[in-house]
Amino acid sequence: MAKHPSANDRRANARAQARQIAAAQAKKEKTVKTVLYTGIAVVVVAVIAVVGTLVWQSSRPVTPPQNMVSGTVAFAAGDDGLQAVQPQGEEEDADVSALPTAAEAGADDGAAVVKVYLDFQCPGCKAFEDTNGDTLTRLAEEGSIIFEYEPVAILDRMSGGNEYSTRSSNMISCIADSGQTDLIPDVSLALFAQQPGEGETGMEDDQLLSIAESAGVDLDAAVNVEDSATVRDCVTNVGFDRYVESSTQDALNDEGLEGTPHITIDGEPYTGEWSDREAFAADLIRASSQG
Repeated sequence: MAKHPSANDRRANARAQARQIAAAQAKKEKTVKTVLYTGIAVVVVAVIAVVGTLVWQSSRPVTPPQNMVSGTVAFAAGDDGLQAVQPQGEEEDADVSALPTAAEAGADDGAAVVKVYLDFQCPGCKAFEDTNGDTLTRLAEEGSIIFEYEPVAILDRMSGGNEYSTRSSNMISCIADSGQTDLIPDVSLALFAQQPGEGETGMEDDQLLSIAESAGVDLDAAVNVEDSATVRDCVTNVGFDRYVESSTQDALNDEGLEGTPHITIDGEPYTGEWSDREAFAADLIRASSQG
């Protein structure tokens, strides 16, 4: 006759099975926690690395393009018409040594410095260029004024998501850095002539490069920006994007820029009516004669 386990034996067996089940469950939970904590650690390390990289990148000095100061290119009278000259202002590490001063180029004593802040996505800037571009060029070639351009990027949101304001201003920086600053007025004129409408997708890189090349820019000329060897690379890599951002913020924060076009004469905001070509020209001549 089979002997049945006693109640004590059954309780002992149940406790043993319970301990085995508990031990297995604890081991499983320990494995899950190990995997979880390892995953969290990996994520934390990755986040720290990304944040560290972003902090390092943002803390790096923004190297300006050659031949620009605070985002500005300047032009005055020259032997063969408009001549790129050293912009006024101060900027650490800016190298404009390859350019003559306005006086060396042929600007008159007391020539007014006319500075125009513009955004290549801005319809008002196109209207300003259409109305007064010839006047500014003529007065600069005569020596009456020193003409400064500062492209800024405040309308990226109006270019269908491809940040056309930044990319077109970047191209101006690339051209200046390559030493082809004299060609910038022609490039600017062509950019405004083909300006995309607000809200439409801005020009793609091949369109920008085609405009520059048509204006005579050597796209294979060397540049000094990080990760780019030529003007073409600089445009496609948006090599001076941080510089454009920095100079735009400086203009907004320190130079009184509220919108474009914004015109100053000898550092003071122009309060006249630039849409009246004759009146605007008269105001510029008057400012020069007073200088």
